[in-house]
Amino acid sequence: MIDDQSVSIRSKIARELVSNILVHRDYTSAYPAKIIIEKEKIVTENWSLPKNPGRIDPENFTPYPKNPLLASFFIHIGRADILGSGVRNLYKFTKMYSGSEPELTDGDVFMTIVPYTNLLSDNEEMSDKMSNNEEMSDKMSDNEEMPDKKYRDIILAYLDKYSEINAAEAAKLIGKNPKTAKRVLLQLISEGIVTATGANRNRNYKKL
Repeated sequence: MIDDQSVSIRSKIARELVSNILVHRDYTSAYPAKIIIEKEKIVTENWSLPKNPGRIDPENFTPYPKNPLLASFFIHIGRADILGSGVRNLYKFTKMYSGSEPELTDGDVFMTIVPYTNLLSDNEEMSDKMSNNEEMSDKMSDNEEMPDKKYRDIILAYLDKYSEINAAEAAKLIGKNPKTAKRVLLQLISEGIVTATGANRNRNYKKL
């Protein structure tokens, strides 16, 4: 959740990487721009006109408009933000997504490395982690047994009628955050009442 809106952090990172390649490239070079997806990281390479070669520190760097007309165009169509925001956004979103920091190195070849080795295996769990304040509020206000029983009954009644549900739907159904909803669903799985199918965004829960 960002500013009370559910967003895809992966899409945010992808937007920043692609925008950076298009806006900041030195188009006089034949060096091919690259986005390399590896097992533990995404690497981009782009020919550049470096002003301050070396690793970029988001807290201490001066952005330089390498292609100001392109930058202005991308800002106007909503595909980029103000100058310098891309670096800060990559640090912000990568920390949210994997708990790690990206590496941005300026040189003749501008290189970006976005690690995702610390990713949680379930995308819903990532959303749960980001809604930590709401989760803490639930823990303080809920009795651990009685509310869960009530939520179980609501979810099971829904499954009797509609056959399947996902964590986001369950959260909305019981009026709680995804963490609480998933806890109830996992309890039902452990008791052999419900089974999970699919992964990440496509994960659904069905009665056995």
